[in-house]
Amino acid sequence: MKRLLVVILVVLVSSLCAQDFGLYQVAPTVGVIFPEGDWNTGFQIGAKANVGSVMEDKIGLFPVVSYWSTKYDYDGMYADSDFELKLSNIKIGIDAHYDLGEYVENLYGGAGLAINMVKSEYPSVKYDDNWNYRVVTESDTDSEFGISFLAGYKLEVSGKPLFVEGRYDVISNLNTLGLKVGMFFDMKK
Repeated sequence: MKRLLVVILVVLVSSLCAQDFGLYQVAPTVGVIFPEGDWNTGFQIGAKANVGSVMEDKIGLFPVVSYWSTKYDYDGMYADSDFELKLSNIKIGIDAHYDLGEYVENLYGGAGLAINMVKSEYPSVKYDDNWNYRVVTESDTDSEFGISFLAGYKLEVSGKPLFVEGRYDVISNLNTLGLKVGMFFDMKK
């Protein structure tokens, strides 16, 4: 699966270079993430870039990178049985935005593909030869393929191009709802 994703990304980057695409705009982003289940609301940061559009400027291509983290507090029934689980994700992918301006000005919808490096941290009990125990934190990292569905609104504040975007990310056994804002900076003059 990872090899297939690498091949797809290489073909995508090659085709972008061959079609007068370039780095037109870059936007830092910040937001919140709402994982499904009992996980707490988390914080996310990231960036996205405008590399051009296809189909008569109706579909824009936007590479994205983001990081988010969250936790889950477990309250045990006994003294010293409380613990905290942590979850974080580094996402690298590409989004396609479809301009819905003919219906609602400055509105877009879209979808994306990404590879997600999901890291979980959890407590583990370790025993020595005398059966004395200590609690340590262990972690696992999995690479997961994911898809996104998104909708956003572009606006200008003091002449600066901003956007607000909501997205639903499907990552194998962990789905998240996110809301983020960003500001584009022009790269080509």
